Amino acid sequence: MARGAKANKGNIPEIRALERKLSLEMLAAALFLLVSIGAGKGFPFLPALTPKIRTVLGAPPSPNMINTLLLLYIFSAIILILGRMMAASGKASPFGHLGYLTGFYFFHHFSGSLPEYFWAVFITGITIYFLEGYHIFLYCTEESKKIREKE
Repeated sequence: MARGAKANKGNIPEIRALERKLSLEMLAAALFLLVSIGAGKGFPFLPALTPKIRTVLGAPPSPNMINTLLLLYIFSAIILILGRMMAASGKASPFGHLGYLTGFYFFHHFSGSLPEYFWAVFITGITIYFLEGYHIFLYCTEESKKIREKE
């Protein structure tokens, strides 16, 4: 019994690292939900852009352009996630997804089309975070099992 307990202590940092990876994925998904709540309300906490700032920034992209990029983004993200799943890779980019999805919310907000396209961005984010979370959960579960079998 003492030998098993000693072996388990040696693997605890590895298992904790896997748990941390899964926790970061869930944290990013929770942050996406918080950003989505703000987007659903029209980002009331953001200051309004003055006409001078709008002039400096120029015309916002059209909703069709934003949605075309959103479609390209979701397909490429899904292909990358599925590729990582097939390769049994533990790589993930939860906060990268958060940045891109938040950017799509902001572009729609500044172009005035957020109320019409909120659900498109939200469903895209939920889909990506579900797949990424499933991938990381499977990876962490398998790696934990391998670590415990070494004992």
